[in-house]
Amino acid sequence: MSRPKKKLNYNPDQVMQDFIAVVVEAFGSYDDREDTTFPGLNAVAAEFGITALKARKLLITAGVYSTHLSRMIMELHTSGAGIDQIMKTTGLSRASVHSYLPYTKIPYKLEELSANAERIRLYRDRKKKCEKFSANLLTLSGDEQENDLWSMLLYLQGCVFLTAKGLKYTYKLEGGEMFVNRKSKSITQATVFMALRKAMELGGTVAGPKKLGTFGASYLYPIFVRLGVIRGDAG
Repeated sequence: MSRPKKKLNYNPDQVMQDFIAVVVEAFGSYDDREDTTFPGLNAVAAEFGITALKARKLLITAGVYSTHLSRMIMELHTSGAGIDQIMKTTGLSRASVHSYLPYTKIPYKLEELSANAERIRLYRDRKKKCEKFSANLLTLSGDEQENDLWSMLLYLQGCVFLTAKGLKYTYKLEGGEMFVNRKSKSITQATVFMALRKAMELGGTVAGPKKLGTFGASYLYPIFVRLGVIRGDAG
């Protein structure tokens, strides 16, 4: 006789509160901002493996996302306008309109709670490791920096990143090469280290991928931002 599956004891309210908290932490706050210190909505959605619509709804529920459009939709909603009317006024789809309205009651499903608990764990683990790598970077020799960078790239492979143009991509390492799923030609380890040295020469202030001056810079740049090699407000 097979053993019964172990039930996972999640506190639904706590898991959702924690999930909203880490999404907010990753996003910061948005009030018609043009601040590039924090990632955009699509980048945060990619970080947690959720849609941008869901990410926005979570942020609006937390009260940290505010734009002219979101405020207009809330005003229409609180004045009694229905979804169809808001769709007609704004030209948005039904799903988009719903994404601009906060949760009144968050639906709980066991599989969703399990997924969110894992997302929380991964986000916190990745953030901690990236912060440790960034904090130690300047204390290391050139060879040590390269070795630690390659170890972090191994750790982060499979994560979803966004290019400056908003294109999603992942990568994997094989031997001394980086293979990006959007590119047929690999980025060599030597090229990655060349980009690292350039970023270090510039003190982490790199105004866009082209400043790295290497092949595959558009893919290396977002990864370096995640790792703290490049400051997110650099360009």
